[in-house]
Amino acid sequence: MTKRKALRATPAARVELDARLTIVQAADLHRTLTTRLANGGPLTIDGSHVEDIDTSILQLLTSLWQTSAARGVSCTWCGVSAVLRQRAVLIGVAEMLQLADPESARSQ
Repeated sequence: MTKRKALRATPAARVELDARLTIVQAADLHRTLTTRLANGGPLTIDGSHVEDIDTSILQLLTSLWQTSAARGVSCTWCGVSAVLRQRAVLIGVAEMLQLADPESARSQ
């Protein structure tokens, strides 16, 4: 009889984004995301509380999605505010961030 180790899924590291995200918060958020990504487990980003977000943070999130894909690490959303989605669409990174809204794409 052989013993098998049970494979357990690594729980996703959850990162909750603040309501206001500007270049002022970029360095702290970068450190948080880099640390979580270095752990190698899946990431879940909660953007449901975002009320204001600037381009620097969207660039940081885009880099996170690209890096996680290159490393084979799952990176998903567990909540997305309307503002976050709208700003990502406005600067053209919604698809890369997996935020493309199928309904609005059909109406255009």
